[in-house]
Amino acid sequence: MEPAREAVTLLAQVREALAMLQRAIPDRSRSTPGRLVISVHPSLATRWLIPRLGRFLQANPDLAVEVRSTADLGAFLTHGIDVSIRYGAGDWPNATCERLTGETLFPVCTPSYRDQHRLTHPADLARCTLLRHAWQPWSPWLRAARLRIKEPAGKLSLSDSGLVLEAAIAGQGVALTRSLFAIEDLKAGRLIRPFELAVPDSYGYYLTWHAGMPLSREGSAFRDWLRTELAIESTGAGAGPPARRRRSAVRRQQR
Repeated sequence: MEPAREAVTLLAQVREALAMLQRAIPDRSRSTPGRLVISVHPSLATRWLIPRLGRFLQANPDLAVEVRSTADLGAFLTHGIDVSIRYGAGDWPNATCERLTGETLFPVCTPSYRDQHRLTHPADLARCTLLRHAWQPWSPWLRAARLRIKEPAGKLSLSDSGLVLEAAIAGQGVALTRSLFAIEDLKAGRLIRPFELAVPDSYGYYLTWHAGMPLSREGSAFRDWLRTELAIESTGAGAGPPARRRRSAVRRQQR
C-alpha cells in the first residue's frame, strides 16, 4: 500500500498544525524546578561536554541533569528538552539562539604520521591523505595556507567530526578539526598540530531553547557555566603549542 498524494499533503499539514499547538501550549515538563534536560550532538557530548560536566554538577548539587544526544538537527528541541547546544549559524526556526563562542579550524594527525610523511610545511600535505568530513570542507584552511591542493574527494567520507578524529588517531591521514573536539586528544598526545596556522570558522556554538519561552533558572546556570568553561578553553591552554614549536624547544634544550 502507498499513500495517495492527498494523504501525503494532509500529513504535512497535520504535522505543521500539531507543531504550532505544541509551541503555543506550555510544556510543564520543561519547567520542572531542579531538573535540566540538555540536548547535544553525540560527538560534542563525548569529546567536550561529558568530561567537564562533573564540575557543573559539583557547583549545582541540588540539580538533576539529563543529557540527550542526537545528531538530528531538526529534533534538537523536541518534547521535554530545556536547552540545547548546537553548532551552526544560529538561525534555527522556532528557537531562541544565544551565541556562546566561535571556533577555529586546523589540521591534526598522530606524531608517527607526521614523522612518516615528514610534515614540516603546509605544502607537505600534498603527499598526505586528507580525511574528509562531509560537511566541513578543507578549502578555507587550504586558501589561508596558499595551497593549490584540491578538496579531498576520496572514497572515504565521514559525516561525524568525532569519526574524522578517530580516523586520524588510527593513523589514516590528516584531519581538519575544530579546537573543542580535539583538545583532549592534543592534551594526551594522541594527536598533534603539525602546523601553527588556524582559521576562524564561519559557524559558532549556540545555546538554544524554545522560542517564546524564558530561559529557566537552571538553564541560566548552565549557560553561565558554559561561558566560563569556554573562556578557559579559549586561552589555548588545552590545545598546546603546535608540534613544530615543541620540536624547536626540544632541540634548544638538547643544545
